[in-house]
Amino acid sequence: MQKSDYIYMIMDNIMVYQINLPSDLQGNQLHRHLNKYDEKYLGIIAGFDKNFLEHFLIISKGKIQENLVDILKKMEKISFMIGPTGNLNYLTPNQIQYILTKLGSLNLNQIKEAKISKIADEQIEKEFGGTSSASSALENQLSSAAFYLQSIGYSNQEIQEKFRQVREDPSKLDTIFTLQPKEIYSMPPDIQQRSTHPSSAQHPLNTQPASIDRSQQTQNAIEHHVSSIEHEISGERAKKVNEIMELIKNHVKDNMNNSYERVYRQIHPDRLNRAFKMLRDTKRKSKRMNLYLEWFFCTHLLSNIEVKVEHWQTSSAARHGSTGVYTAGINFGRYDQIIREFSDPKLTKVINIARRILQNPTKKAMQKLATDLIAETGFDEHLYFTD
Repeated sequence: MQKSDYIYMIMDNIMVYQINLPSDLQGNQLHRHLNKYDEKYLGIIAGFDKNFLEHFLIISKGKIQENLVDILKKMEKISFMIGPTGNLNYLTPNQIQYILTKLGSLNLNQIKEAKISKIADEQIEKEFGGTSSASSALENQLSSAAFYLQSIGYSNQEIQEKFRQVREDPSKLDTIFTLQPKEIYSMPPDIQQRSTHPSSAQHPLNTQPASIDRSQQTQNAIEHHVSSIEHEISGERAKKVNEIMELIKNHVKDNMNNSYERVYRQIHPDRLNRAFKMLRDTKRKSKRMNLYLEWFFCTHLLSNIEVKVEHWQTSSAARHGSTGVYTAGINFGRYDQIIREFSDPKLTKVINIARRILQNPTKKAMQKLATDLIAETGFDEHLYFTD
């Protein structure tokens, strides 16, 4: 992933976690601050959960990257231990915060599970004056397991049934973390409820779809979006777009229909060139070719739908914690590299969800699709925010 992708992921996380930014990191200052870090360390920061991200924002104030390299490596190592698949995933937020205060006294090679667990026990002893009970420890682990099971597609009813079995026999706890994942992509509830097309009952999007949904209702809605985003481009950008479009059309031939071309000519040259490279590496007659064409088509339409987003006020007159609102689109282009690894059925399902959202665009539906895609980056913490 590119450096800018990591920066936007971190900024998205700050918004999702509802982290209060200090005054000197509000507005464009946060982007400037993060841009000082190399891609390698931004990748580490982008994987942090709320506790770790808040700690980074505090300790990085006024410091250059070179002064934080050792700390970031320590935080990364610990984050793997306490993440959903780590052996210390049961630790509470208070224990995690306590551990973070001890980073300065730890050497990187000292950070082992036994050591971190011992520090976590110190926090329990300080808070309650003694060691935690076995039942309390079990409930802490189940609390962590709930996030994990939700992230891999299990319903609340299924999770509670698993927990009932573990409470009756605690030795079954480890089996929870070996359960097979279910499909995390699902139709956002508000979109599912509004969908009135009769074919949706016969081919629900919670199953593996065989083809792209091209119902007339969907096509009519999409055509409206196509018309709404068209604007004239000129100058150097128009020249670059024309050059790349000729390369794309020469490769995809008849697969480039009129609607595709109208939308593709509105895409920024950088992303359009990425689309060409992905299409160029795909055989013209394969199903994958049509899926890639549809992916860039639908997601560019989605990215042009502006939604209201809360942000922290940058005005000096604003009180700490007050918020403002601006409108912006969700940049789905940042997920282009992710979907290259999707199977055809999985990519088809994502495209059908995108097409259905275009019928009745809502902020909640678009954010759910975006967070589901973020989950594919491998940063487990993001999985907590799928519905």
